Amino acid sequence: LITVKQRDDILKLQNRPCKPPDEAHKPPENSERLVKGLAIAHDAHYTSANNIPGQTLESDGDQVLDRMGQVAQICGGLLLQITCDHLYAFLSKTCDMDPDIPAVVIRGALAEKGVVFGLASDDRIERFIRSPIADSTFFIVAQGVPPSPGKDSKIEFFFNTDYLKTGGMDDFGNIDFKRRRPRPLVEKGTVLAEKIAGSTPQPGKDVYGNTIKAIAGMDDLCRVGGGAVLSEDGQKVLATVRGTPMITLAGSIVVHEESVVKGDIDNETEPVEFDGNIRVCGSIKSGARVCGVDISALEVDNGTVEANGDLTVTRGINAARVYARGNVYANYITNSEIVCMGDVFVKKEIVDSTIECSGACSIITGMLVSSRVFAKMGLMARSIGSGGTAGPSRIRVGHDAFAARELEKNSAGTMQVEEAIHNLGKKKNTILRQAAGIKKQMTELEGVKERLLVKCRKIESRRARSPGDRESLHSHLTGLKKNLKAAETKMQMCAAQIKDLVKQAAKVDRQFSGPAASQKGLADEKKNLLRWSEHTPGKARVVVDGEIVSGTVFVGLHSRFVPDTELCHVRITERPVKCEDQEQSEVIYQMQVDTL
Repeated sequence: LITVKQRDDILKLQNRPCKPPDEAHKPPENSERLVKGLAIAHDAHYTSANNIPGQTLESDGDQVLDRMGQVAQICGGLLLQITCDHLYAFLSKTCDMDPDIPAVVIRGALAEKGVVFGLASDDRIERFIRSPIADSTFFIVAQGVPPSPGKDSKIEFFFNTDYLKTGGMDDFGNIDFKRRRPRPLVEKGTVLAEKIAGSTPQPGKDVYGNTIKAIAGMDDLCRVGGGAVLSEDGQKVLATVRGTPMITLAGSIVVHEESVVKGDIDNETEPVEFDGNIRVCGSIKSGARVCGVDISALEVDNGTVEANGDLTVTRGINAARVYARGNVYANYITNSEIVCMGDVFVKKEIVDSTIECSGACSIITGMLVSSRVFAKMGLMARSIGSGGTAGPSRIRVGHDAFAARELEKNSAGTMQVEEAIHNLGKKKNTILRQAAGIKKQMTELEGVKERLLVKCRKIESRRARSPGDRESLHSHLTGLKKNLKAAETKMQMCAAQIKDLVKQAAKVDRQFSGPAASQKGLADEKKNLLRWSEHTPGKARVVVDGEIVSGTVFVGLHSRFVPDTELCHVRITERPVKCEDQEQSEVIYQMQVDTL
């Protein structure tokens, strides 16, 4: 028999520490390789034909040995060890072990230690006792059943959910337009998504016979917005209108109808706001404001556009402000500010403008002139020139300016919602304090009423016994009844006030639902935006088929480059470069120029 300290010293020398209790109940990762054969109790939930109590532990059982608990001596000179997760129990021999000890005695000794589940058969135990196996060999005398965690539910979509994916820019600087999928059009009643249920977790059981709880899978809920509804069983999402389905940044499934505006929109018309697609047959002119999902127009001239989807302009965008959570398509962009979550596609030129996009910026056949471009997925242009009013262009690639802006806006919105919830909470607490004060007043009035009633009963009793004092007692009784009526009137007023306060509190509770929904939506938007941004790493790359004027500023994630001479037909990419001149080599980044 070895002491606990001796056992710990041995494990320390062998570099095999026992894992802490918080890692208990984890099944051995390589349990199928530890033992061969099976003889497990009949009430086990799951067994494998390769996991058998009653076998010796082979040399590849280090993962189980690393989880060994303390050593205890049982009958006949045998040592018992149980893993920290209580899924394995081992026997080993000592030099003075009794070779004739029967299996039934060993079973009794194990039961005294609480080991009652997954025991090896008597035949296997006795064969171990009689075998010439060395005292350093571990015999698996009992084996529990590890829990089986449940699988997460998932949602299967029946429409294109990655509408922003246009392919971006490949290693050669090309944008793959073929990979962009068109927005689908669905009819009313179309099934848009279906929830696939996960599996039920199966609990396990340790060698003590205790149930081990299994971790349940995550239940992903179908969330719907305008134009969509859940089926009666809550497992499917159906379209309620004819339109274009999409998933919002908060994760809700919506279907957008289309609104057609004939003619131009200018400052004399009311702002156009529609929770759906907007098709403007004319132009969006000076002072006009258009808000929708997918928006299309002939031209945007000094107007404001906010699109939760794509903006498609047949001609061009001039002196305008554009915000889009999709892609932006235009013939040209001049003197404008474009902020979008997707790609910016321009056919001719971008002049004196600011572009911020989480995708790529592509000027297919034209040039970039005196503009500031922040494109996470890179820039492709025919040429980069000068001649505008702002001097040379400044281009930053690889950085997600849109996501940074959206996260700031999300934080500001969250603070406003939290303040609104806090103010509603203060308002409700004020109402509750007022109600508590009135209830206290009512309790006091109840006491006054009871005392007045007692006095009235006493006076009436005296008046019946003393006819001579009847007149004075009557006067006293009249005064008491007057006070009693005043108390009852005050109590009625208090009851009416409490009823009104209860209505006010219920109204405040209903007002909580709006900010609470906004708070959850903002939290979901932030989570999805961060996940989307992390899953689409930026590309610090600029590809120009023509000329680049000197003085143009190129900025990557870690470095910058300003050419002092004119460049032509090049690809500029930020790459890591090892610096071997220092004692400890470190990686630095450079904007490197390659000829196409």
